[in-house]
Amino acid sequence: MAAILVEPSRSRSTAPRPGFIPEIEGIRGLALTLVVLFHVFGNGRVSGGVDVFLFITGYLLTRSLVARADMRRIQLRRQYARSLSRLVPAATAVLVAVGIAAWLFAPRTQWIQTAHEVMASALYYENWELIESQLAYGAAGPSTSPLQHFWSLSVQGQFLLLWPLMVVGVAMFTGSRPLVLRRVVLWVAIAVSITSFGYAAWLGEFDQPVAYLSSFTRAWEISAGAVAAIVLARHSIRRRWKMILGWTGLCMIISCGFLIDGASSFPGPPALWPIIGVLLMVIGSGAAGRATTGRLLSTRPVLAVAGMSYALYLWHWPVLVFYIQSQHQTRVGWRGAIVVLAISLALAWATQRFIANPLMHDTQRTRSGARLIAMATIALLIAGAAWSAAALLERERNSNLALAASSGPDHPGALAGVGASTEREVPFVPAPDAAEKDLPAVYSEGCVQNYRGDAKYDAVEICEPYGPAEATKTIVMSGGSHVVQWLPALSAIADQEGWQIIVVDKDGCRLSDPDLDEELGRSCSAWNRAALTTIESLGPDAVFTVATRTPEDDTGETFNPAQADRWLQLVDLGIPVVAIRDTPRFTLDIPTCISRSEHPEACARARSEIFEEQTPVASAVRENEMVALPDLTDHFCTLSSCGPIVGNVLVYRDRDHITATYARTLAPALRAALAESAPWLFD
Repeated sequence: MAAILVEPSRSRSTAPRPGFIPEIEGIRGLALTLVVLFHVFGNGRVSGGVDVFLFITGYLLTRSLVARADMRRIQLRRQYARSLSRLVPAATAVLVAVGIAAWLFAPRTQWIQTAHEVMASALYYENWELIESQLAYGAAGPSTSPLQHFWSLSVQGQFLLLWPLMVVGVAMFTGSRPLVLRRVVLWVAIAVSITSFGYAAWLGEFDQPVAYLSSFTRAWEISAGAVAAIVLARHSIRRRWKMILGWTGLCMIISCGFLIDGASSFPGPPALWPIIGVLLMVIGSGAAGRATTGRLLSTRPVLAVAGMSYALYLWHWPVLVFYIQSQHQTRVGWRGAIVVLAISLALAWATQRFIANPLMHDTQRTRSGARLIAMATIALLIAGAAWSAAALLERERNSNLALAASSGPDHPGALAGVGASTEREVPFVPAPDAAEKDLPAVYSEGCVQNYRGDAKYDAVEICEPYGPAEATKTIVMSGGSHVVQWLPALSAIADQEGWQIIVVDKDGCRLSDPDLDEELGRSCSAWNRAALTTIESLGPDAVFTVATRTPEDDTGETFNPAQADRWLQLVDLGIPVVAIRDTPRFTLDIPTCISRSEHPEACARARSEIFEEQTPVASAVRENEMVALPDLTDHFCTLSSCGPIVGNVLVYRDRDHITATYARTLAPALRAALAESAPWLFD
């Protein structure tokens, strides 16, 4: 790529000092080390180190680019080659190791997602892959992605790609005027900071998981570093104040993880704590004397740790996740944490010693164009291999789903009865790694509203009706995914009876009165207000919804009176309600549990832990003739336990939703329950 020529500055005070800064390197190493320690010993608690790391990234890159502008040359090819040479070698080693470890040790249920994430991590869009896959940031566990931590590296990589382009564009626009270039870059950085910070604060109120991972909400932390790089190049303070600010900033960074729950509030306003902390440390850098943070952060031990902190950050998370999986634990204890840290340190040292440093040394003697091509080729090869593996696994999964959809007498499911013996030689369907996608067909139509809290997900969508236009009865299904999971069974009945089924639903949103239900989020409340009017306009003969909520822990089955209020509002409109008892929930993902265990019974849960002896629905509602309460619990559980497989059919596609395959086998049982509890449907 052609170089962009810029006139050198005529003022010494405006030119930032180029080159390596030990003190800043120490801050970056401290930030990444804090992330590792809090992940390993703090059960995933957020340290604020990633926020510091992003700020330093913006600071160093902008400082370097502006310095090169003052020296009359910014060369994108060289800039990208330098960045990729630092990032790609160690990341490649970790991605290859994770792919192999997942194949050898992880359950098959995680293979496809891991392959997608290897590809996303190699191409630096892992944060968007996690958002698309609806995987929120969380503590390490047996089902956690071993590449979850690559989200922050992806945000960094996107910035390292786009920010030099912006600076080059400004340089082309401003020509031979470096002072103007710095001013324009400064105002761009300020604008990005303000816009991104406002968006982070707003989105965090409605959709914190997305806000945590989004490049748009994280941009302010990086651009704040860019602002600091330009402003601090022209201003300095006295040594005494540098010492005070430096130590204050260090205390703020170290204390952040203990004082603030960043997982539920970053990168919104609370993230100002670590950002102000690192800003104070940067302002205080360069102070002479023994009692300065610079003296501490520039010592050989600190710089040695900082030198391999990137590799340590890369290794610690997959080591932690695979350790938890191998020990069949849900979290790591203190002894395990020490083992994980020791293994991670050894791998980080080896990666730095035998991969990163040698390749960096070799590539520095190579032309930047060749380096750029080599690093990009490595990333593309890793991404291509992961894509091929994912495509192969997805073809196998689709074949299994087709088999499940056409299964016959060997897979009777609910027709066999819970607890009935079946042919052990016949594999159950769907396979555990296919179960996740064994969904009702309506989900492929894009008409079920997203569960997220962003205002754009408030609107009520109406799915295309199932069944004849001239139907004898019209039934609306509404009330969350635990309602829609019954669609394969209800639509089979509708085909027999000539009914029409219309889905009006928002995932994760029970049909409830938003004025009385304090558990509803803002988006679900807005959706519920509009949904009542929509349902009334459809004029259905009944609304099919869910009555209770089964527990994932030991809290017991519950009934929400605000839902009953909404049912009675529908009844007042002349619309009867069919509220079915909820299906079992489990503490672990059932397909993953099945793939790990030789005995499916090990994945079962005691019936008494899930269901009350009698439905907890209020007696006043039970006595209302316009509210039917069908109960199919006996088709999921024996008198003592609720198991994962019935009639050679896997019942659950995750920890609480039933597979479409099993739902289809429930059609006769659901019809019988409706005939008993809602005979008016068959008039």
